[in-house]
Amino acid sequence: MPTTNTTSVRRLSAAGASPELFAARPSSFVAPSRDTTRKIESYLAIAPELRPRFARAKEFRRILRRVSNFDLTSRCNLRCEGCFYFEGDDYKQATEQESLADWRAFFEEQARRGVTFASLAGAEPALEQDRLEIANRFISRGAIFTNGTIRIRPSIRYTIVISIWGDAATSASFRGGGVFWKALRTLKGDSRARALFMVHAKNIDQILPVTRIVADHGIRLSYNYFSPTESYLAKLAANAAHDDAFFRLSSQSDNFLLTPDVLLRARDVIDGAIDRHPETVFHTHAFNRVSTDPAGLYDIDRDTGIATNCGGRNFEWHQSYRVDLKASDAKCCTPNVDCRHCRLNAVALASLVFRLDRFLGSLKEFRDWLDICDQYGRSNLLDTDTVWSPATRQPAQRPAAAHPLHAGYLVAAPDR
Repeated sequence: MPTTNTTSVRRLSAAGASPELFAARPSSFVAPSRDTTRKIESYLAIAPELRPRFARAKEFRRILRRVSNFDLTSRCNLRCEGCFYFEGDDYKQATEQESLADWRAFFEEQARRGVTFASLAGAEPALEQDRLEIANRFISRGAIFTNGTIRIRPSIRYTIVISIWGDAATSASFRGGGVFWKALRTLKGDSRARALFMVHAKNIDQILPVTRIVADHGIRLSYNYFSPTESYLAKLAANAAHDDAFFRLSSQSDNFLLTPDVLLRARDVIDGAIDRHPETVFHTHAFNRVSTDPAGLYDIDRDTGIATNCGGRNFEWHQSYRVDLKASDAKCCTPNVDCRHCRLNAVALASLVFRLDRFLGSLKEFRDWLDICDQYGRSNLLDTDTVWSPATRQPAQRPAAAHPLHAGYLVAAPDR
């Protein structure tokens, strides 16, 4: 049984925008043993061409050392079935801050606190582009998670991750509007754009044709995996009546849930899409295999039902903020989602980058981990980011006498 992840309190002396409460550090965010670093060195000795990729993976870990998630608004122009934001009560805990001056002071404080990456979502962040501009002014790296129906100003230099829920007809039904073609036209040719196809039980047959359409629009693509909220699951269990918002279509017998059989079917289809469209799909076989494991991605505390080794938890390195600019006291950045069924792409990537121990059984597994790290980078960082530069690709030289742990080799702890 995993160790219970009890809540610990840590207060910062910074201004009110800084978080006041942190959960315990996830179990996978720890310094590695010397045996681990020796095993890494043995693999790099066998395959020295991997050293530049390993150096880049360490840079991704450095970027992830102080990530924050920001809900920019509680407004949205769509009504997606089973919405991660609205199908639950967490958003009701905050009243949206409207003052741009307050948003400016908030993001300035986040930069002063040392935030290295901003994940910007909400309901629909593209509705608040002044806030996006302010965030980008103070935090240079970030990703905007959007439905893609609203063009984002060229001056905002973040990656733009657009969600796709299936083909045009499926999107119109499940999202409350005909947004499929509009999103693709809006982002066509935009080097910042990344499409994220939400795989669920009702659209697996659409994966290959939609991938071809996205490729034709010059947008690179990865895959997400439907992860139900606790509210969605409760409504299914109770055979609840439909509403006119975020539970309009699902029932016990007809829903989005990824059962074990559906997961394995999705794995096969996605693997085929990866092989057929290597120039478009940056999803990796390794990530697909891990994410579609019917056993799940995370260790779950039996008492709380909360994941103990998830990088999306609110803890010392990672904090989520609601639309009132206050640190969330919820478990993670997607607090409505049931941890036992969570396979969300962004959270899983951020977690697996720090779970190297899971990929040390062989040189092939180590290569798989490097593939996952590169997928994280392609998902979240612009092509112009210095992490992709030749200088960054070269492994840093270290004194022969220095132990890897003392050279910042794999230590996960943030700089003090």
